[in-house]
Amino acid sequence: MNLDSVVEARIHPAIGIARVGNSDEFFIGPEVPHATAPPSGGYRDAEGRLKRQAARFRVYGYDSAGNVVGELTASTADILWTVHVANKKAAWYDFDAALDLPEASSLQSARRNAAVQGKDREKLVIDPGPRSLSGRNQRSSPFNTGKFFGQTVYLGELRTDEEGRLTFVGGKGISGSPLPGYTLVTFANNPGWHDDTSDGPVSATVSIAGRSIPVDPAWVVTCPPNYSPDLVTPQTMYDVVRGAVTGSLLPKPGKPSFTHDILPIFRQFHQAQWVNAGFFVQFGWMGPNDFMRPDVLKKLSAPPDETPDGTKDPFGEMRRQIFYSFRDPGSNTFEPLKWPPLYGDAFGSFDSPPSPRTGFAFTATIYGAFTKWMTGDFTGDYDPSARDPESIGDVAVADQPAILDRAALHFCMGGPFHPGCEMTWPMRHASMYRAPFRLRRRPESHSEPDYGEFLTQPTIMADDGPLSASGPGDISKWMAVPWQTDTASCRAGYSGTEFPEDAFIPTFWPSRVPNTILSDASYQIVIDTSQPIEKRIAAFYARPNWLRSLGLKKPYVEQITHMVHHFGELGVIEKREVEAGPDFPSVMYVETLPPAGSMLMSREAPSSLEAASEPEQSKVSPEFAQARFGGLRRVNR
Repeated sequence: MNLDSVVEARIHPAIGIARVGNSDEFFIGPEVPHATAPPSGGYRDAEGRLKRQAARFRVYGYDSAGNVVGELTASTADILWTVHVANKKAAWYDFDAALDLPEASSLQSARRNAAVQGKDREKLVIDPGPRSLSGRNQRSSPFNTGKFFGQTVYLGELRTDEEGRLTFVGGKGISGSPLPGYTLVTFANNPGWHDDTSDGPVSATVSIAGRSIPVDPAWVVTCPPNYSPDLVTPQTMYDVVRGAVTGSLLPKPGKPSFTHDILPIFRQFHQAQWVNAGFFVQFGWMGPNDFMRPDVLKKLSAPPDETPDGTKDPFGEMRRQIFYSFRDPGSNTFEPLKWPPLYGDAFGSFDSPPSPRTGFAFTATIYGAFTKWMTGDFTGDYDPSARDPESIGDVAVADQPAILDRAALHFCMGGPFHPGCEMTWPMRHASMYRAPFRLRRRPESHSEPDYGEFLTQPTIMADDGPLSASGPGDISKWMAVPWQTDTASCRAGYSGTEFPEDAFIPTFWPSRVPNTILSDASYQIVIDTSQPIEKRIAAFYARPNWLRSLGLKKPYVEQITHMVHHFGELGVIEKREVEAGPDFPSVMYVETLPPAGSMLMSREAPSSLEAASEPEQSKVSPEFAQARFGGLRRVNR
């Protein structure tokens, strides 16, 4: 590496993702945009607690032409890291719906904790201030000086590794209220409560042999756990951000690549079979739309004039039928049976007639790529023998920064935003960014404006509104408080909706918050070749509710309260490889619970197929929907 040619540096990933867990231990989050080996020791510690996911940041040097020179480490440069995270959820506004929707034009979202006025509202903001760190194998003082109404809240800490790279470790999933009598009441806006998620800028000062190098900063966001760490949602946050800046900070896309633009969507539909019964039946193993079958992939990836039999386009009709199964993001009508089978941003928030956005649609960028694929205007570059790199070290240095940027967001949900899992609807607005995937930072000398008692669409769309710049805590503040109540509430199969109840099981975020899963008890039967094949097949198709430990017949408030205290007990959906015969896939994703007898477990793991199948509850009861959505309709102020 020619250090003399380095004229600037950039921190990657541009947006790093940390996740809470109830363990002191942690692992490094994804650095390549596909599944890799699990962390050493697995996702739980020896006591069965859920490990935290840490975000690792690196500095790369660039030359005057903008080319990557190489990674700058403690061996080649002096690096001083500074991070400033905060949690501002309780001081922000209620989540009622995504305020950028056409249906939200008259919506007024009230302040959270509106009874707290004036100077006292500062007590709602958990802001420990910045922390700095340099050198190898160092550890900062924790982010534990921020307070919520006088109660100290830990938001994480900084560490460096043996090369001086930064590791940010977030909170431990502790949510609560220091105020007497403030019980949980709803999915998103619980008065008097806080959690320990956070976000904020990541910056660095860098010098090479005494020569100061300007550094482009990044951002870190602490999110809820990823309970399906290998599985990727049909639309990722990377897709959302890419769509937001395409045509401005990024050029408009040309001819799509089947491997890079089309195949991921098919693969992600297929992966959702392990976390949602509707996806399983439609897109799963040997289903009617099992896109990952080799014979099907061969047809889907073949452009005109490159087909096996030499005819012009024998699979054109196949592409057309698949394409017209997707919802058009520009449609003015609600299409309940179109793909993907996900609820949309407007679901449960607005009055009849149903909005087109009651169902989920892909970004215009993804839909545009599929439009070209449908017409045959795509690159047939699929190679079934290709293998993904196992780590970022296996990627060419010049490609590492872009891969890091993508990997962090690839495992985040790109909708629906009600409000979401990691980040929400502001991320789809170009005004949030100053460069591709880099958030626009509010100058430290500028305080955030007071937007009044209610937040409205004209306010958020104004040039100086909350989407124009961000500071510590400004990304996570749009999310539910606490996060556990939303994670416990967004399920699949709501009864009494515009979606046909018996047609399929639409869902919110199954790739992060599973709905129905393959339990370990069922899996053990599936792989037991001494069992009758009928029993093994029945076990494979038995998909119990992932949230069954909450007590799904209990009152809603009891369920979400249980989630706050026991989120670490929920199963992690993990990959298992086994040859179980031609009736089953050789790779399955199975629920792994804390070890039997663990101090965490408030119940025993199911020990039989019958136990694993109860309670099923694939459809959400009207009583639950009333609590979650106010009867699936929210009254606009």
